[in-house]
Amino acid sequence: MTQSSSETTDDSPAGSFPVVGIGGSAGSLRPLQELLGTLPEETGAAFVVVTHHPAGHRSMLPQLLEQNCALPVIEAEDAAPLEPDHVYVALPDAGTWKLKGDRLVRGERNGQESTALEVADHRKSLPHSVDTFFRSLAAEREHLAAAIVLSGTGSDGTLGVKAVKAEGGMVMVQDPESAEFSGMPSSAIATNLVDYVLHPEGMVATLLPYMQALEWHRAPSASEPPEIPESTLDKILGLVRQRTGNDFSGYKRSTLLRRLERRMHVQRIKDPGEYADFLRRNPAETDLLFREVIISVTNFFRDPEAWQILSEEPLLEQLRTAASEEREFRAWVIGCATGEEAYTLSMLIVECLERLEKAPPVQVFATDVDSRAIETARAGRYAAGIAEDISEERLARYFVAEQEAYRVNKDLRDMVVFAEHNALRDPPFTRLDLITCRNLLIYLERDLQKQLLPLFRYAMRPGGLLFLGPSESVDDLSEAFSVYHKRWRIYRAEQDGSRNQLPELPGKRMEHPGIRHREPAEARSGEERAGDLTRGMEQLLASQFGPPSVLVNDKGEALFFHGRTGQFLEPAQGPARNQILEMARPGLRAALSKALREVGGAGQEELQQAVHLQADEGSEEVVLEVRVIRAPRALRGLRLVTFRSREMADTGESEGTSEELAKREPKDQITQLKRDLEAVRQDRQITVEELQASNEELQSLNEELQSMNEELQSSNEELEVSKEEVESLNEELRSVNAELEARVRDLSEANDDLKNLLDSTELATVFLDEELRVKRFTEAARQLIPLRPSDAGRPIHELTTELQYDGLSRDAEEVLDTLTPREIEVQSTRGHWFLLSIRPYRTTQNQIKGLVCTFQDIQSVKRVEAEEAYFRAIVQTVQEPLLVLDPELRVVSANDGFYRVFQLKPQQVEGRQLFEMGSGQWDHPELRALLEEVLPEAETFRGFELEADFGEAGPERVWLNGRQLQRETGEPELILLSMATE
Repeated sequence: MTQSSSETTDDSPAGSFPVVGIGGSAGSLRPLQELLGTLPEETGAAFVVVTHHPAGHRSMLPQLLEQNCALPVIEAEDAAPLEPDHVYVALPDAGTWKLKGDRLVRGERNGQESTALEVADHRKSLPHSVDTFFRSLAAEREHLAAAIVLSGTGSDGTLGVKAVKAEGGMVMVQDPESAEFSGMPSSAIATNLVDYVLHPEGMVATLLPYMQALEWHRAPSASEPPEIPESTLDKILGLVRQRTGNDFSGYKRSTLLRRLERRMHVQRIKDPGEYADFLRRNPAETDLLFREVIISVTNFFRDPEAWQILSEEPLLEQLRTAASEEREFRAWVIGCATGEEAYTLSMLIVECLERLEKAPPVQVFATDVDSRAIETARAGRYAAGIAEDISEERLARYFVAEQEAYRVNKDLRDMVVFAEHNALRDPPFTRLDLITCRNLLIYLERDLQKQLLPLFRYAMRPGGLLFLGPSESVDDLSEAFSVYHKRWRIYRAEQDGSRNQLPELPGKRMEHPGIRHREPAEARSGEERAGDLTRGMEQLLASQFGPPSVLVNDKGEALFFHGRTGQFLEPAQGPARNQILEMARPGLRAALSKALREVGGAGQEELQQAVHLQADEGSEEVVLEVRVIRAPRALRGLRLVTFRSREMADTGESEGTSEELAKREPKDQITQLKRDLEAVRQDRQITVEELQASNEELQSLNEELQSMNEELQSSNEELEVSKEEVESLNEELRSVNAELEARVRDLSEANDDLKNLLDSTELATVFLDEELRVKRFTEAARQLIPLRPSDAGRPIHELTTELQYDGLSRDAEEVLDTLTPREIEVQSTRGHWFLLSIRPYRTTQNQIKGLVCTFQDIQSVKRVEAEEAYFRAIVQTVQEPLLVLDPELRVVSANDGFYRVFQLKPQQVEGRQLFEMGSGQWDHPELRALLEEVLPEAETFRGFELEADFGEAGPERVWLNGRQLQRETGEPELILLSMATE
């Protein structure tokens, strides 16, 4: 049964517009683009894309999706409000996303609260981001929620699909044949809850009408159910009852109408009468409506606190009592759906048994009316998303991990017996210590609840436990149950006389006050409304004076016996079979086989024949009649086989007259033996013919099987080859993947190195493409050009700069045309100098893909140059001769006074060693000692007199002063020599 709790409140969801959740894996890019690419600019809904991808991976999904989507595509931010006609991409790179009201919030991978059961206090290795979001979407938007599952591996989204359906939402899944990875779509489809299975490009054409129809199919509250005529509702419920055998006339009217309305919404049918006709024409829709009402959705440890309270004392006490009385502990889970609740109870029982010194045998019965849900429960295989509801310890203990799924281990499965059972109609299990019936009673009318509770009490032992849902109670039968825990609806059966006899089963009297229990009108028209086989047969035989007769179908299977047919038919030995030919007595089989073949098959409506029936006392003549039934409708197409003795037969009922039959009476034993022999021969002939036909069929079947076997062998060989090829391809893919991962890692490291290099140099750099549009830039460049991340793609000429220079675009175009780099000194508006270098951007394939503009700070160089010019002007102004020497005593420079006094030229002085100038006049031992030894220590010397021959025009005596010049740049120190002459 449905395990949703929303039916008890019927409150409207927080939001006023639909929200569509789209889930997929990291490989669902193509179907996402196909789906979003067909969205119009106005939809009235918000779309949230949730994917799962490896932790630490930076996805470019928002940028890729916005390229062909008419709606704004936004990367989701924590607590960001949703708006209609927007697409939000929720990337689970640091957790999962949930919907809270109209906002997207980021949470932990498991957002449930801790309990003593440790249901939620753990972290999972596999993300289930789609399940987490779908669950929150169902809780917040209810019927305004839509879930779409696209291509992806694993089973993420399966549990979320169940939650959305439980709250009345819509589910759409990509056709697995169109999916590159069919795991997620196939897992969702296996729930039997999917409304549409479509290709991605066709989803919007179905989705938009569905959302638009929400305006006229807005889910009403319980006090305002949708209006459906009583006669139409009777017809619909009758069709469901006729198809499934389940009567919903005792269910709450609001629940029925809401579920019915949702199916009408899915089929886009507004008129209830039209939907009733649609049901009659489409039996499959009847099955879907049946499952819509009983949505089999639940989860492990639902309401964990309630299970905690149950396991702490009452369950343990019941097990201890069963052990002390040396009997079996018996529990019944009613409305078990797909089995999660039954296995939850079994886990708690196992854990309680460990606390007992003596453990009793345990048997858990789990039942539901949904046969498909029971099959799922028996298999015990659940999507990997259950890891969000079960602790890691329990997963390891009670489950076996399979591919993207968990299977309940064999010991736990053996503890539970699953069966298809209708608690309203079928007799209950008895002598029970525990009954759990959670969220079944809330769907039933009050009077039906009153009938079901005594049934529970009858099935329980005195002191047994009744565990109901949080919105259910036993107020109407308080004398039979005492309250154990009021909040979580745990009751104990009292010792009273209410268990003396089995109460009337509620299903016997399921009569809704406003819904009359009757068959659909289509099945009740005039004489043809003959309901069942027995009544129709009695009407027919009454008109035929009731001779011994058998009703058979076209396969010769007996459906109904009337009268004393023992003298004509006897059961064959071995297992019970209902083939009339196998029951025919000797002498009857051949004629009966021929008559059944000819009547109906050859167009003949009726056949009469006199046959000699062999009995122990001898031969008896019988008139065999076989005819096709045309009326009443319930028996149309069947065959009626009637046996009459000769005394009962009229003159015209056999192949001859009575006189002819009298003439054929045996007159002696020889004639009798001949007839017996003829009957045996006919029987043998029929047997031989049937055997030959069977042999031919077996031979044909054998040939087909041989051919099929050869095809299977061939297919198997092809599969083996394909398997080897796939394995080889997988190995190649693994190698390529490893190589790509290594290259991506190297590329990431190179990018990191380059970024750190650019940041550490603080070099302002702007990269331009071939159209001179900004591609990227460094942070330092923003000091000269006010760039923002959104300026990527803007032409450089549209940007203002902080430079006293307006030729950037012009010079950039010139460099791009000539491929000749340019360097230009430019000054900012604040007077700071930079060296602008414009160079072509060359790829590793030597292709030009734009320009690189760098701004190098040369303010210090400019300052040095200015200072050098300043001091050079001073030196040149001084009239006395001056020389600047390097540490090797080579002349670095000389002023005009030196060249004038000593009549020398710059090429004779600069770069030459002091002691080698002229004809060696400067090579004086004391001067050498002063320069090489004294000056480095004392830093100065004064008044050294040098007397030498400096030529006719030169002085005869020179007084020298020396000083060592300190340099802040760390370069070698220089020596300044100033001179005075007579």
